Amino acid sequence: MKTGKLIGILVAAALVIALVVLVVKLAAGLLGLVGGLINAVLGVAVIAALLLIVLWMFRYAAKNRK
Repeated sequence: MKTGKLIGILVAAALVIALVVLVVKLAAGLLGLVGGLINAVLGVAVIAALLLIVLWMFRYAAKNRK
């Protein structure tokens, strides 16, 4: 096997490995962003639920005042 052909195969293999690593890193980053978005939505939902509970408590207290 000639040296030029061997170098070409090694360069092609390095490019394929680099492409696979890039795709894996992009997928991991995308999953991280989706996880962060889910956490943000859950955080807003928890805050909204707590606000509704507090409002309900004050309305209940005002309604049942003696």
